[in-house]
Amino acid sequence: MIDLPKVNLLDELTANQIAAGEVIERPVSVVKELVENSLDAGAQNILVEIRDGGLTLIRVSDDGVGMSQEDLCLAIKRHATSKLQSIDDLQNLYTLGFRGEALPSITAVARVEIFTREKEAPAGTKLRIEGGDIKEITPAGSPVGTTVSVTDLFYNTPARRKFLRPPGYEGSLIHELLLQLALSHPEINFRLLNQGRDVLNTKGINRLEDLLTHFYGNNVREALIKIEGKASQGHVQGFVTGATYHKVNRSAIHFFINHRRIISRELMKAVEEAYENTLPKGRFPVAVLHINLQPSLIDVNVHPSKLEVRIRDSSFSKDLCLLLKDNLQTNLSLPKFLISIKEPASFSPKPLPSQESWQDFYNWQGQAVPIKQEENEEESKFSYQDDVEKPVHTPPAQVQEEVPAFQHHTGGFAKEDLPLLKIIGQMADTFILAEGEDGLYIIDQHVAHERILYERLLKQAESGTVESQLLLQPVTLQLTAMEEELIVEHILLLNDLGIILEYFGPRCYLLRAVPTGVDEDPGDFFFQLLQELSNKVKKLTPADIKKEVLLVASCKGAVKANQKLTLAEMTGLLHDLKNTDHPSTCPHGRPIFYRLTHTEILKAFRRI
Repeated sequence: MIDLPKVNLLDELTANQIAAGEVIERPVSVVKELVENSLDAGAQNILVEIRDGGLTLIRVSDDGVGMSQEDLCLAIKRHATSKLQSIDDLQNLYTLGFRGEALPSITAVARVEIFTREKEAPAGTKLRIEGGDIKEITPAGSPVGTTVSVTDLFYNTPARRKFLRPPGYEGSLIHELLLQLALSHPEINFRLLNQGRDVLNTKGINRLEDLLTHFYGNNVREALIKIEGKASQGHVQGFVTGATYHKVNRSAIHFFINHRRIISRELMKAVEEAYENTLPKGRFPVAVLHINLQPSLIDVNVHPSKLEVRIRDSSFSKDLCLLLKDNLQTNLSLPKFLISIKEPASFSPKPLPSQESWQDFYNWQGQAVPIKQEENEEESKFSYQDDVEKPVHTPPAQVQEEVPAFQHHTGGFAKEDLPLLKIIGQMADTFILAEGEDGLYIIDQHVAHERILYERLLKQAESGTVESQLLLQPVTLQLTAMEEELIVEHILLLNDLGIILEYFGPRCYLLRAVPTGVDEDPGDFFFQLLQELSNKVKKLTPADIKKEVLLVASCKGAVKANQKLTLAEMTGLLHDLKNTDHPSTCPHGRPIFYRLTHTEILKAFRRI
């Protein structure tokens, strides 16, 4: 029998530090709680100052109503609030937080100094508290409002610091938070000082459309569509962009319910469905939607941070989708860069820059697999090849061998052990079909080409610098604070990996070159790279950066699904795949080949 330990009551300090962990995960958590308190206090001007990403200093100053000494002493106690009188008030809560609910958590893990004064009071109050212990509380001169200074965050819980990212990254999270808060409260003046430098200031920019232009660049203004109308039991207003301006991820889609930023899968799905016939697949608008709903219609207990919510009215998302569709249809416009429409040409794989043709992309070096004469004569059997433009170059025919492939079994084979196969066609313009001695092989052309490009770029990176292809026209990149921080931190390494950037103003850069082989839109390539890097939860090392650049470059440069290939092109692709070090999977780990054995096929047709 197991002896259970006795139940002990935790001391107040330990209990407070555990509770603090539920609210204060990192510096941005402190800023969020303090700024939301300032907004609830009716502030019109909010100044945030940080040093070392918020670990050394976070100071939030506002011109709100302030607090009396009595209220301040209560505000630092757990479960103290000025927003609730009874449990029924939870169903009708419009404020962002409860004044003082986060202060005990903050004071449990930092040194805190508070100055506050009410408008009619002759003097203010100064409170100094460390690790939850009050060190000083005295009358003091203070402007109307409240200033909270938080220093040495996590000084008494050093393990917490180990899980934080570099100061630049932590600072960019705070920048992103204030951007969100500014979009939720355009009428409020927000200012952020990072290391004494003014990095955000919305004073005088008090209209939502002006803020969107300020944050996302001038190009967004002409694409903005005003949204206003009823949806079920609520009201929606805000702005979205039309077909002429879109992004490669969902990061610029913002939802606010009763001025509180929220995350909702239902609402995101409604927006994506509304744009289904307006934007290409994988493209997303800029959208800021303010929703007014009765608090009783919102379930805020989906997530501990109250960021993710669920709307109890199931018809709301459908109504929002219809509202967006109606506005998009009314404001339908063509992109300005669409100059003319030409008749589609017969298919021919797009040659990469500075290359004569698709065949030049593959490194034949006089060793390509030959196509026997009788196979060339029989090519007309495949109807899908009849209207395909024949390649200018054909593989040399000195070597008589067939292209190896490999089985789909977990673990794969070494390249020298791969069985032989003969290409017999293409399925759905996506999969290469090949016959081997032991069955039918299905090869995913995109992931196969990814593996080829990845190893080619990897060898370049290991031997020196990845080759760059200069863009005829540089691409202007309007970045968020977090994206800019990633660039600044790793710009020299990016340059070594074939990405050349030039500073062009606050959060604005010119993309002048990308790695050779990227034949999609360079801006899409770069923003997908930033998205992959931003998704990493661990601290990024140079090896992480290099791997992600090569992964995204190889993906963007590879042939796509639904792309028709000639027999010579398929042969060349498999020839190059044969010479890779890891031909069994793509760089992301997906299988390249799948095999149906002769036995499986015979059983399917009941021949055995």
